[in-house]
Amino acid sequence: MITSAPRTEHTGDRVRVIADVSGRAPLWFAVDEVHAPLLGDRADHVAIGLLMTAMKEGRDLHVGGTMTDSLLHQMNGDLQRLLALVHPGLHRIRVAADETAPPAAPAPGVAAGFSGGVDSFATLAEYHWADDVAPSLRLTHLLNNSVGAHGRDGDALWRARCAPLARAAAEIGLPFLTVDSNLDEHYPRIGFIQSVTMRNATVPHLLGAGIGRLHLSSAVAFPDVRLDEKIEIINVMLVPLLSTTAVTIGSAGSGLTRVEKTLALVGRPEARYLDVCTDDDPERVRNCSACPKCVRTMLTLEMAGHLHEFVPATFALEPYFAHRDAYIAKALVSDDAFDREIREYAARIGWHWTASDRARSVVARARAAGAQLRRAASRNPVARAAWRALHR
Repeated sequence: MITSAPRTEHTGDRVRVIADVSGRAPLWFAVDEVHAPLLGDRADHVAIGLLMTAMKEGRDLHVGGTMTDSLLHQMNGDLQRLLALVHPGLHRIRVAADETAPPAAPAPGVAAGFSGGVDSFATLAEYHWADDVAPSLRLTHLLNNSVGAHGRDGDALWRARCAPLARAAAEIGLPFLTVDSNLDEHYPRIGFIQSVTMRNATVPHLLGAGIGRLHLSSAVAFPDVRLDEKIEIINVMLVPLLSTTAVTIGSAGSGLTRVEKTLALVGRPEARYLDVCTDDDPERVRNCSACPKCVRTMLTLEMAGHLHEFVPATFALEPYFAHRDAYIAKALVSDDAFDREIREYAARIGWHWTASDRARSVVARARAAGAQLRRAASRNPVARAAWRALHR
């Protein structure tokens, strides 16, 4: 796989950085013209963006233009070793570049992704609102990247989600950069959850002339870090290998649980912009209050005695109460890390589950066990034949 050196094209009020890629569409990233001075002149973002695809296809990668020498070294060493551990279908390849150069001096900008979720608000709390933030770590920019989270045809959804975030950023007092890209087209055989860190790591390197550090909001607490194909779970191991002394990517908030991050929103006026919902309707104006992420967040706030502060601007009570019992039944028996945190928080504050909660959890456990047995049986040819014979 061979790429050209990145080039820039100015179209109206947007500027694109484009690299031709052999055998497929050019790879491009776009930002508003006003943010063009942040764009770097190296090809590190191209290499990061295409590495997993090249490994999946077993094709060596030659990057046009100049790459940072230390990043290239890491790409040919531990970075590929780590990726192959979590994705056995990836092959070791050779990465090369037209030219290499030592890292440039780091730019002063400090950025964080801003989705309106609990994790991104926790990063704001630590690196913007806290009084004791070191100047070199204090946020100067907020980012939102379209690199595949919204699907192949998700442009309308992305722009709808960015509109309230831009208002929130203005209220917070930080510039809000939207970074568009066709990077998702270059991942036809690798899902977003399996590659999200690699995708988002392209952006600070793209903006290397103005951004020297990215606080990458962690979705996983330290006790839950493990080798897993859900790549965010290994961020604390992965992001140092995607960094240079010019562009540092750090995993932010790994020392906090989701419960702690949620409770940090209490009393903050900006929390009315909180968006944890999985509903992908671009017309949605607040959280659905019915999906598992909404219900989990609302239950945490209810247990803390602060749910009323988030109603009705952020959540609605009626759908929450319609789904609350079913969520609790699952949470009491689930192995999910977030559900375990809910149980631990309940024990810590003396929250008492009702007899009905516990009874429903017994049923939920039995159903989960039955589903697990059916899945195991479906993988066994003899068991499948017996099941078909019994149900004729």
